[in-house]
Amino acid sequence: MKAVEPQPVPSTLRFDPGRSEVEAYIDLQLRLVGLTIDDVMDELNPLYHSLARQFLSMRNRYFTDEGAAVFRLAHNVQLTIFLYKLSRGLFLAGRRLDADRVYSLLRIVSSVDLYYEVELPELWACDHPLGSVIGRGRFAREATLFFAQNCNVGNNRGTYPRIQGNLHMFANSSLLGDTGVSGNVVLANGACAVDAGVLSDCIVFGRSPELVIKPLSADGFREISLFAI
Repeated sequence: MKAVEPQPVPSTLRFDPGRSEVEAYIDLQLRLVGLTIDDVMDELNPLYHSLARQFLSMRNRYFTDEGAAVFRLAHNVQLTIFLYKLSRGLFLAGRRLDADRVYSLLRIVSSVDLYYEVELPELWACDHPLGSVIGRGRFAREATLFFAQNCNVGNNRGTYPRIQGNLHMFANSSLLGDTGVSGNVVLANGACAVDAGVLSDCIVFGRSPELVIKPLSADGFREISLFAI
């Protein structure tokens, strides 16, 4: 296949250690599933713009530096975000087989299940996400999502959660079935909300049907959230 010329990236995105090194590393990984960087080059420019917007919204020193977003070679969460966005872009472009390949690579390198048919919100992130499965919840575009390890968003008897607000999931937490999120919602470590109705501006402890729900102020959520919202 003829090599595709790299396109300009947004001035607000930098690469660590450099674009050529980062893309060479991605190329090595893609070859594990029968692709090369040239096979996905057309997807990279819009993907880099999306990464820049997403990283600049995060309050984490690894994602930005001196007002610019930074895509770091050694940061597994950033690679997780990149691979999900790549598989999603390939799927939307009608390249389902290639999307499947990148999806399988994502599970290999991150041990997280983020299926490309699931439309995550514009702002989402994770931290040490091993064992997490983010299934077919219905996310509003303006929502935000954060999850840690062993988290689950999924169905109960064929019904999936609806996330309209900001959801922060600590480790081992789950949001399942007929459960909605509006405002700001935090699932505490180990919390499991199943068919819990609409949760709003609260922090949730325990497991359904014996949830403990405590009010959460906007300031309290901002102290927890990774995003500058």
